[in-house]
Amino acid sequence: MKTLLVVDDDESIRLLLRDEFCDNGFNVVTAVDGEEGLVAFNEQNVDVVILDLDMPKLSGEEVALQLQQTAPDIPVVIYTANPERLEHQIGIKYDSVVLKSCDLQELVEKVKELSNV
Repeated sequence: MKTLLVVDDDESIRLLLRDEFCDNGFNVVTAVDGEEGLVAFNEQNVDVVILDLDMPKLSGEEVALQLQQTAPDIPVVIYTANPERLEHQIGIKYDSVVLKSCDLQELVEKVKELSNV
């Protein structure tokens, strides 16, 4: 079973994604902010990360940079309502960007593709 880390400060989104991905056969770990996300990442054997950009303590961009340095082979999906923020970021590695306003099926399919499910 593949493990997915969902990092988002919005509780309703975390719960929605947890339920959706559990229904799709994933083990789901959640975190409320960037700092907690990095701790969870280091404590779990994570296969894919779903990452919000606008979070307290550490932004999604900061988390993505740290993951890039420590685990460059782990796919990162940016799940955001503000994709324009990424246009000004240089050097941040991510594998996909999915808009929060979209149907969850797009996000599920992207995560399955990246985790080889």
